[in-house]
Amino acid sequence: MRTLAISNYKGGVGKTTTAVNLASIYARQGKRVLLIDLDPQASATDYFGAYDAAEQTGKSSIGLLYQNKPVAEVVHTTQIENLSLIPSTIELVDQNELVLREQRLKFALDDASDDYDIAILDCSPAMKRLAFNAYLAAAEDGCVIIPVKLDATVMRGTALTVSAIQSIADALRVPTPKWRVLRTCVPGFMTNAEATGAAVLDQHFATEQFATQIHASAKVCEGSWSWQPVVAFEPSSRPAQDYEALVKEMKNDVR
Repeated sequence: MRTLAISNYKGGVGKTTTAVNLASIYARQGKRVLLIDLDPQASATDYFGAYDAAEQTGKSSIGLLYQNKPVAEVVHTTQIENLSLIPSTIELVDQNELVLREQRLKFALDDASDDYDIAILDCSPAMKRLAFNAYLAAAEDGCVIIPVKLDATVMRGTALTVSAIQSIADALRVPTPKWRVLRTCVPGFMTNAEATGAAVLDQHFATEQFATQIHASAKVCEGSWSWQPVVAFEPSSRPAQDYEALVKEMKNDVR
């Protein structure tokens, strides 16, 4: 099973949008997809209408991480064929991260590797030990995707995320996960400020960026009102086509 962690310590950069669109594309291609919501804001969970069910049944990422439950005991089906979800709830923010083993998520995914082809982890912008779990789960045959917006904070979250990926690998003496920067919310015509952000990225991460960029479009926001990934809401839109291109690029490049 291949694992993709979607992470940036800066919020509002399109992590959940990227996670749900990639999950939808892979599922449509016939891959058995497991999407895990590791964010207490639970936006990925809301996309699939699973928040109430997670609270009522207790089947969530809390059980997976803190109660040592296997994937099979906390997973939910979704309306999309081949796509399963382990949802999050706001109670995730109250958990004691100090008791969370760094490789808990990796071990849980290893145990479920025969049941899924790909796992996609929607990470919180905070809660570092949760992020460490995601990075380690992606270390062997995966990638950490770092979505970024071309604004004045472009380096802050990106640099912190890259540093965290490298430090956890060094601390536990495991291979550093592959990682790539993904430009998101890219306008059709860039302002000087956005061009400056692009130049900063090129200066510091010249070879660690995806060639594919995710362009801004009102269709992404319109789809979110009905909790639909843009690849389902408006598959002919530019961002939907961008996500399709990203999947093709990852197949050819990030292995």
